[in-house]
Amino acid sequence: MVIGAGVVGLACAYALTVRGQAVTVIDPDPDGDKASFGNACALAVTDCAPLSVPGLWRSLPAWLLDPLGPLSIRPTQLPGLMPWFWSFLRNANIPKVQACAAAQWQLNNRVWQDFEPFLHTIGYAAGVTQKGMLKVFNQRHNYDPLALEWQIKRDQGFTLELIEREQLKAMEPALSDAKQFAVFHPQWRIVDDPKQLLANCRHWLQAQGVQFVRDEITSILHTDKRVKGVRGKAQNYACEQLVVAAGAWSAKLARTVGERCLLASERGYNTTIAAPGIELNHMLFFAEEQFVATPMGLGLRIGGAAEFAGLAAPPNYQRSRALLTKAQRCLPDLVGGEGEMWMGQRPSTPDTLPVLGPSLRCAGLHYAFGHGHLGLTQSVTSGELVAQALLEGKMEALQPFSIARFA
Repeated sequence: MVIGAGVVGLACAYALTVRGQAVTVIDPDPDGDKASFGNACALAVTDCAPLSVPGLWRSLPAWLLDPLGPLSIRPTQLPGLMPWFWSFLRNANIPKVQACAAAQWQLNNRVWQDFEPFLHTIGYAAGVTQKGMLKVFNQRHNYDPLALEWQIKRDQGFTLELIEREQLKAMEPALSDAKQFAVFHPQWRIVDDPKQLLANCRHWLQAQGVQFVRDEITSILHTDKRVKGVRGKAQNYACEQLVVAAGAWSAKLARTVGERCLLASERGYNTTIAAPGIELNHMLFFAEEQFVATPMGLGLRIGGAAEFAGLAAPPNYQRSRALLTKAQRCLPDLVGGEGEMWMGQRPSTPDTLPVLGPSLRCAGLHYAFGHGHLGLTQSVTSGELVAQALLEGKMEALQPFSIARFA
């Protein structure tokens, strides 16, 4: 049984199904809106460095004070978030950054070898292209403070190309003249429509006999330290093997078996413009402004930002409008109005690593959540590793991602 029908939950169901297992997926809205729908559409394989790095704290006050800034925290959330933020800041040192990057590389290094057969199986191979990503800067000297990021990527064998102003303008004519420099990541692949990818996967699973149940799970049922099932709002469901892949809601379920996890909802916003009036050839990450622009089948998606406002607060679409304002400064010929605005709940851990693998308190229970900004990227690989652990007892690769690190 899998709890959660987002991209990670579906990937776990896929990995179990191709291994001959009978699977049931439970979700309050199996085909409804997910964080997976509104992501930046990228398989971001070079993103192995954690979000918490030395010196980041110096940027936080300016980001919080800027109404168009990349970070927003609702004051009512601060007391409950203090343990998360304290852990986040404690991870901002070189040894922990290097350890996190090494762990992420274990996942990202095999993303395409896992994703490619998955895409062919579900009939979505044509919807993913290797367009690459340009990390764009106003000034070349703004590249230098990110030396740790570049070193990590090069040490891991990723190719980075430094793009000067004239070449950048040739690659992306729609960019503002203020953009002087970029770093090209050719390895990134772009998903044309993440929502359609999920639909293809869901339909394939249904064709294989996977059952989808519409219910909200409130707790895990267990006896003698072994999972027995789950309690839903509609009814209880029996099972002997359970994967919790409920995104930002997963920590609540882990608590019902007595396991602690520092997990925050890092809400992301975007706007998708159907007729933007410009054409981009690559995904663009604007380094100073901290947002992305992705050309996709539905148009141009402008996304980013991090808002800590809890799971229940209504969306603040001023965040989407702020991103659009930034985009219009960086892409001066951008048109298309406000577009279609969206908000999703990223499940984020303070060390940027997902939670993967078995429960320490409840036999038969496995976790697959907390991927933050890399849910789409790491989904299929996470499903493969969790299925191998559950069915074959292969645990070695999951050690850095264990929920034990929060004990």
